[in-house]
Amino acid sequence: MVCFPLSSIMFYHCRCTIIYILQTIQMGIYVLISLLSFVKIADRPIQNIQLSSQTKQEIQTWNQDSIVEKSLELTCRMLQFSTKNNIKEGKANCVGYAQLCTSICNYAFTKNNKNAYAKPVVGYIKLGTFNLCNIAKSLAPNTKWKNFVKDHDFVEITINGKTYYVDPSLYDYCKYENS
Repeated sequence: MVCFPLSSIMFYHCRCTIIYILQTIQMGIYVLISLLSFVKIADRPIQNIQLSSQTKQEIQTWNQDSIVEKSLELTCRMLQFSTKNNIKEGKANCVGYAQLCTSICNYAFTKNNKNAYAKPVVGYIKLGTFNLCNIAKSLAPNTKWKNFVKDHDFVEITINGKTYYVDPSLYDYCKYENS
């Protein structure tokens, strides 16, 4: 018969409880994310960002059914969030993330002969009925951040006449692990 000291059992119980709590929090975050919606205000002009030959080679290996997901992942690998846009240095805010993701998507759509098109748009994110940009503005009154959170950029993708919205900066923040 194997006996474990009481301290080992307590540690195991605490560890299981902590894991359960973390899993519950993670599930709550996923529920909140599922309640997000995007409201488009206007189109942004497209900046044709030159993709490196290495990036183009990677894109050419993609299956046409995974272009959007792969574009989000590649955008997140190439960029790190910053208040300033300098895509060549790998730093961008939501505007730069949307521009780069648009360029990657459109290049991949063209290479795969897919009837699809991406464009950057400006708008805001809602959580249920709450405009998150307005909430952020109220939390940052009269500071340098006030104009930074007034709206949000994301990507509008049209595939075979059906429109979808994806948010590469939110994807980077919430899901993708830049390793």
